[in-house]
Amino acid sequence: MGEIRLRDVPEQHVVSETRSVDQAALEAWLPGAMARVAERARAAGGLLGTTDWPFLERSGDEPVFVTIYEGNPNEGPTPVEVCATVAAGGDRTIPAHREAYARVTKAQVTGGELGGVYEAVEKWISDNGLAVARAPRETYWTDFMSAAAGDEVFDVAFPVS
Repeated sequence: MGEIRLRDVPEQHVVSETRSVDQAALEAWLPGAMARVAERARAAGGLLGTTDWPFLERSGDEPVFVTIYEGNPNEGPTPVEVCATVAAGGDRTIPAHREAYARVTKAQVTGGELGGVYEAVEKWISDNGLAVARAPRETYWTDFMSAAAGDEVFDVAFPVS
């Protein structure tokens, strides 16, 4: 697994869709939910991308999505919120925060290693005298389905205090 780092995330305005899902339902629902919130974001004035969020340290201009997990879908149905970032308005505002995060490759996801990434970030937070402040999230900036196995596809992040 790659390096775990800290970053400051500015306030984000988002359009979102929430559903209570287990892991199988999540995999079926997530692509469609991302497409729906992207369309709503475009209608609300524009879906923001990586050039709008320099803290992501990404080149190019890809749309940014944030998926917030209020529990672990591997353990049963849990609320999951898919968000698309917009310049203003939207359904709600995610407050500015600091987060600990790790980059995730497609191979880690398809190889069943994603749970270990979550555990490693949580351990790093504790080992560094920080506390988890809010629900964990995945920040996506690329098309997962078209990515190569070694491509970084999203960040696993925990807001910290």
